[in-house]
Amino acid sequence: MRIALFSWESLHSIAVGGVAPHVTELAAALQRAGNEVHLFTRMGQGQIHYEVIDGVQYHRCPFDLNPNFIAEMNSMCGSFAYHFFQTENVAGTFDIIHGHDWMTANALAEIRNARHKRTVFTLHSTEYGRCGNTFYEGQSRAIRNVEWYGGFVADKVITTSETIKKEVKWIYHFEDWKLALIPNGISLQKFNGFIDPWSVKRWHNVGVWDPVCLFVGRMVVQKGADLLLEAVPSILAEFPDAKFFFIGDGYMRSGLEHRARQLGVPHACRFLGYVQDGDLVNFYRACDMVCIPSRNEPFGIVALEAWAAGKPIVVTHNGFDYVWHDVNGLKVYDNPNSIAWGIKSLLSDLEKAKWMGMTGRRTAEGFSWDNIARMTMGVYEEILR
Repeated sequence: MRIALFSWESLHSIAVGGVAPHVTELAAALQRAGNEVHLFTRMGQGQIHYEVIDGVQYHRCPFDLNPNFIAEMNSMCGSFAYHFFQTENVAGTFDIIHGHDWMTANALAEIRNARHKRTVFTLHSTEYGRCGNTFYEGQSRAIRNVEWYGGFVADKVITTSETIKKEVKWIYHFEDWKLALIPNGISLQKFNGFIDPWSVKRWHNVGVWDPVCLFVGRMVVQKGADLLLEAVPSILAEFPDAKFFFIGDGYMRSGLEHRARQLGVPHACRFLGYVQDGDLVNFYRACDMVCIPSRNEPFGIVALEAWAAGKPIVVTHNGFDYVWHDVNGLKVYDNPNSIAWGIKSLLSDLEKAKWMGMTGRRTAEGFSWDNIARMTMGVYEEILR
């Protein structure tokens, strides 16, 4: 099959969040499976327009920026469609067009209307979920309209979890026949091997025996870093040597740092901002557990990464679908008291925590990108029949 993927981010253009590794790894896995894969994405500063990486043909598309984010995404979609048409005119017909998240919806619509392509649309989250399970007006409503439109024009809508599948059915009234559930994948090999935790801890003034709880995610309401922070005083009351690494950026970061000082816990918290992929793997390897305190978590990549590193997770009931409570992680409620209970439970029995992490590693082995690519190809083949 000749497949055109569309995404506003990738690891080889501009990376923002969890869609970047998903799209990059999926594209490479689809290529390994014998397909011809093109990925249309944004052009970063100093990057070239066309490049072949892991066999995937990357088309980095320039476009006009705009202070209105929706208008900017419309400009991006126009550029995606233009470069797709140019590529198809020269290189031949594509079988499938596949866009990721609402930012690509108008590109899919323009291409489908012009050339009648079989169309797949993946929703990695919903605007409702990103807003902390709230329906806002203004720009948020406009984004929901675009999100619905992407699903409307598609032959098939893929969601990455049962949680988001239910949200999409409820909010946008898509029928079951239109929806397919394909989870995220993980590249296990990059998490293999041993690292001395002290080699990471010492750079952040953390004692060699101090247990570390890791948070990875954007500093936004949806991801719940504030809920974890509010749990810290209760945890320190029983485990005074515990440390908390917060990795990620976002509009809440400065407020969280201020709140840590108000709570009297800045000595236990490290706000590390954005961390490059290779360094992030070392943080996973060096920590004792990973907390995913999301108010809404359709994605699951942090859980998979934690498991790939053999670490136990504390995750809210709003989170990843594949957590088996007290076996490969602990499920808690999205409030500080419940989150504190989960973390203290792991800290009180680190041997059991290690066992849960190893069980998680075995769980993660079922989420290889080659498996995810095969499932995605099954969706393509279904709509091409």
